Amino acid sequence: MEILKIITISDLVTILNLTFGLLAIYFNEPNFIYIAVIFDALDGYVARKTKTVTEFGKELDSLSDIVSFGVATSYFLAKVSIFIAIIYCIAGSLRLARFNIVNSKDFIGLPIPAGSLFIIASLQLFKNPHIIIFLSLLVSYLMVSDIKFKKVRDLRVGLLVFISIILAILNHPEPIFIIILLYIGYSLYRRE
Repeated sequence: MEILKIITISDLVTILNLTFGLLAIYFNEPNFIYIAVIFDALDGYVARKTKTVTEFGKELDSLSDIVSFGVATSYFLAKVSIFIAIIYCIAGSLRLARFNIVNSKDFIGLPIPAGSLFIIASLQLFKNPHIIIFLSLLVSYLMVSDIKFKKVRDLRVGLLVFISIILAILNHPEPIFIIILLYIGYSLYRRE
């Protein structure tokens, strides 16, 4: 199977997610992770709109996610604790592996892009390493947990998250931190 014949427009968007995850590491710039999240959200939208949802695209998406939201996020987390960074990356990998074999209307465990947003915003907000370690362990646990997290496809929520990401890039991570915190809180509250 020739790769160039199976790559779709949505796969190219996924590759932009991967590219910005790598750029985050290469340039030591966490804001590139925020940009990777935008492309991660767009690839699914583009795939659905162009009717190009494929197994290849699903696998490529998970591989890109582990680079951008696992490895790149761990790179910044390692500045606080290498041990915690490794735990976070392993939890993210396990979360993505499970995602690829479970078919559910909700997410099982916190999605790694949300976990990454929360960690990167936390690193911007808090200088106390104990807070970062606690929040990272919490996110790691939530990613591998059996807690159901609602898939949100509401355009208004998407716009709110997009604006919050832009604000985080402009060094105002409070809104995205609060949005993810509310998402976690809501999911814990409605837990069955």
